[in-house]
Amino acid sequence: MNTLILDFLNSYADNTNPQYAVMLKGKWGCGKTHLIKEWKKRFDGTADTDGEITLKPIYISTYGMDSVNDIKTAIDRELNPFFYSKTGRFIKGVLKLAGKVVFKTSMDFNEDSKEDGSFSATLDSLSLLQVKDDSIKGVKFLIFDDIERCLIEMKELLGFINYFVEHCNCHVVVIGDENHLEELPKAVWDEFKEKTIGREFEIQPDIEEAIEYFLGEVPVSDYLKEMRDFIIACFKCTKSDNLRVLRQCLYDFKSHLNKLPPELVEKDNIFLKNILGSFIAVYAEYNNSENKEVICNWSRDCRISLLQDNNEDKQRIQHLREKYHSLNKELIYDVLNPEYVTAIIHYIITGAPLVEFIVTEIRDKQKELKPWEMLSGFFDMEQQKLESICQDTIKSILDREIKDAYQLGYSIAYLSYFHAIGIFYFIQAYVSLIKVRIAEIINSQTSLEELYQLRGRFISGCNYVTTDSKPPITDDIVDYFLQKMKSKINELPDQMQKALRNLTEGTVEQLIIIDRLPYPDKSCTYELRAIFAYEDANALFDAICKLSNKSRNTFTQFLAYHYNFDYDLQDVGDRYKADVPCLLKLKDLVGNEISISKGVDKLAFIRLKDALIEAIRRCEGKSDTLPPM
Repeated sequence: MNTLILDFLNSYADNTNPQYAVMLKGKWGCGKTHLIKEWKKRFDGTADTDGEITLKPIYISTYGMDSVNDIKTAIDRELNPFFYSKTGRFIKGVLKLAGKVVFKTSMDFNEDSKEDGSFSATLDSLSLLQVKDDSIKGVKFLIFDDIERCLIEMKELLGFINYFVEHCNCHVVVIGDENHLEELPKAVWDEFKEKTIGREFEIQPDIEEAIEYFLGEVPVSDYLKEMRDFIIACFKCTKSDNLRVLRQCLYDFKSHLNKLPPELVEKDNIFLKNILGSFIAVYAEYNNSENKEVICNWSRDCRISLLQDNNEDKQRIQHLREKYHSLNKELIYDVLNPEYVTAIIHYIITGAPLVEFIVTEIRDKQKELKPWEMLSGFFDMEQQKLESICQDTIKSILDREIKDAYQLGYSIAYLSYFHAIGIFYFIQAYVSLIKVRIAEIINSQTSLEELYQLRGRFISGCNYVTTDSKPPITDDIVDYFLQKMKSKINELPDQMQKALRNLTEGTVEQLIIIDRLPYPDKSCTYELRAIFAYEDANALFDAICKLSNKSRNTFTQFLAYHYNFDYDLQDVGDRYKADVPCLLKLKDLVGNEISISKGVDKLAFIRLKDALIEAIRRCEGKSDTLPPM
């Protein structure tokens, strides 16, 4: 497409009387400026001669200009460099144009590089564009770029540009991104297009050509030149049109390459290749307004999303993962590996170099790969090699060599995927043995926090292989994993349960602090959960009886805090309903104690009973509050 545009510009430049302007439009960073500047180079070979002036296309970026005088100065600077450069010289001779005098006198008469004289004169360079004269050769061609970022009032700017088309018989090219024109000036712009623009072209990013150009610009970049095809594949996965971002990414990556030990910068270094892919993906997503927030919080959001229902945030994260699925098949790690993403984002924001991180990452990983670490490269394997690696991976699972839950899920996902596409038979006997291993891992967990971390890492590993639907074996194993998880969760007490079951003078004050903490699965805080559902009311009552009156009052205050006695809750629903049996039994036990207590002790138990009555009302979904106790 862009080749056709260049062909048209050549034809347009050869038209001696075009009477219309050309519009080149496209998104920021798509290569509009690069395209026109490369085309403009075809005129570099033309030069002025004695008694003649040969005009060349004049490029003006209107970015930030706030008056037409700024544009006139820019044109004058191009036509008459003498007044702006110590090395600029006029050509011999004098030319009279419409009452103006254009001095064409060299200041170095004998060409000995010494100044032989000086003079000053007023020169109206625009005269060269306004009059017809046989001594003016070349092409009267003006290129106005960045018009959407010009500060001149739009109507004035477009009227000034139109003057060159209608009254100066000039070739004019206007370049900009129409999507960034303000609504009011855009109406003026549409009128200008109808009157002045004869042809209009949408510039499409030419990724391969741009990368060739960028790699030619980057000094000492043999590695990047060797990785040309991989860079193109990476950038295409980003679905970005912004070639400027890619250029900046390659420059920044090159700056790190120059500081790496030479032995690490090799074409076949799969780990360096992985980091290069991550650089390109992260730069593209960071500069994508829709994904910037997601990629900046990637490490945190990815972990949380695994525990959430299928909400909008989770869908965005899954969509980003899927963009790079085809690329990840030939890499060791996902290009959006949270560790890499976090490091690169930190570099983009702070500028802190990643050389030490890259060196450590490569050297730590350049050990002999484990069988399961080779699974992602299956496309390049021979069938016999693949089958051997799969068998070794299964053996590693059963022999307890794979200890990390993510690596376990990752291995199962690949084995299941291979079975689904018919390149490796994952027999049921192996599946059954792996389930035994999973049960063993889950049963070895000693805390609820560790158990939920195990779940997050395992499910994340199983989700590594992204397909339209999960292979049946993966689904079967995940279902088994979650079933065993559910049983184990019921066996392990959470922090609140530990505190209630070990209620003492020293622990009672911790209850409110724990109530504010997130539950181990990160779904909510303890204050939004039923906390007495699995408690033994008799054991709890015995512990309360051993407390001092001060600590009993602290426990009473905790009930008021947990069940929000000071607020009219509007939608409690069944949130605390499971607490009712324990609280009812505890209320009765406290009531019995009141009948045999005396003095301040009795008063403390009365206050506790009143709190239990109000707590039960809240658990039953009653939102109104009782009068203050």
